[in-house]
Amino acid sequence: MNSPDSTTHELAFGYIQVETKGPHPRIYPAKLRFFFLTNEETGERFRVNVDTESGVFSVRLPAGKYVADRVQFSEGPFRVESHVQLTFEVPEKKLAYLGLWQIELETPRTIRGVKIRILEGEAEFTKKFSTELGLARTPIATVLPKPETFETRGFMVDGQPNARYFRRR
Repeated sequence: MNSPDSTTHELAFGYIQVETKGPHPRIYPAKLRFFFLTNEETGERFRVNVDTESGVFSVRLPAGKYVADRVQFSEGPFRVESHVQLTFEVPEKKLAYLGLWQIELETPRTIRGVKIRILEGEAEFTKKFSTELGLARTPIATVLPKPETFETRGFMVDGQPNARYFRRR
């Protein structure tokens, strides 16, 4: 008999490409730092860190329905956050490939747009990724988050609080 704590966790993975669009970009390239997932059934939240060099992400999740609800970008010392609604389901006993996320981040302005497109990506990536982890025999399910295109706004995030404010007399 399985206890509630003995749920198996399946590996969900994918990769991300971030591009800055528009005039006057910053000298720092935009990179996705992390995004948050919420299990729709339990409300449990997971932070998924993204390898900023390769754009690859992976996380072990219990099978179930999830929503990616927040993403954070960095441009050197600057941070930008966006609220998104990308839903997907992690199947049992399979690797969940979440596809290629192509993200366009507009250059800094009053209103900063973020466009996300979810594509199937390269088939070779899934084979290479599972082989490197020693999971070549585990079946892979392609689970592309919905909607496949999403537009939202980006908001600046303070890197740290203003120290002078906390030292007032």
